[in-house]
Amino acid sequence: MEVILLEKVQHLGNLGDKVVVKSGYGRNYLIPQKKAVAATSKNIAEFEQRRTELEQAEQNVLTDAKKRATQLQEIIVEITGKVGVEGKLYGSVTAADIANAISSGGVTISKHEIRLPDGPIRKEGEYDIEVHLHPDVDAYVTVQVNGES
Repeated sequence: MEVILLEKVQHLGNLGDKVVVKSGYGRNYLIPQKKAVAATSKNIAEFEQRRTELEQAEQNVLTDAKKRATQLQEIIVEITGKVGVEGKLYGSVTAADIANAISSGGVTISKHEIRLPDGPIRKEGEYDIEVHLHPDVDAYVTVQVNGES
């Protein structure tokens, strides 16, 4: 299936690229999420008319992501939870917990932007967490997990 990308998609292409993807990926993800349209002659003509509008919107999203990245560099997030004898948490600190703590600090962020490659945090300590704001913009936040008896 051939589609035209309406925004930058990581590992696939940039705005306006005509790419060939598997039918299921195009029908079930790219088109419903409004990240692409099918590459028909009608859609190509419509895209060319809207190209400047889409490029401006993409630029606005990128500048917003860069602004949020600079705000996130200044933040140290502290999360407290009950711990056992060896410093293990009863429960865990998830991406949703980190996103809520950052959002309460004044920077809007969703849990889907938090990257925890090793899974939820289960021990107290200090962690550098990656925040994926845009395909071109990543930031790191320091998360301090403190325990209470």
